[in-house]
Amino acid sequence: MPNDIANEKYPGLYFSSLRMDEKYPGGESPIENFKRIEETFNGICNEHININNNESVVVVTHGGVINIIYHILKGIEWTNKNKFFPASNTSIHIIDFCKGKWELTLENLTVHL
Repeated sequence: MPNDIANEKYPGLYFSSLRMDEKYPGGESPIENFKRIEETFNGICNEHININNNESVVVVTHGGVINIIYHILKGIEWTNKNKFFPASNTSIHIIDFCKGKWELTLENLTVHL
């Protein structure tokens, strides 16, 4: 739904204004959003470890998902009210499996712009 229509139809209803268990009309709650992203991210990581062929995996997504992944990797509790980690448009973030755990090895690279 375009922002102008959403603002007209649901004035003042923003993701950061929802309780963690409160759903958008016809949508998901912030905690459901987090759990869906966490499950998918963990699935990609586990599949990559199990295949173990040293191939890179590219994930293209938006800043909200990147922000949740940062919280997961940095061990910081996520809420829909947390400040966002930097994620510029088309920025590159690299996650490597090092010493038995996933870690960010490059954050918000934009030299290609």
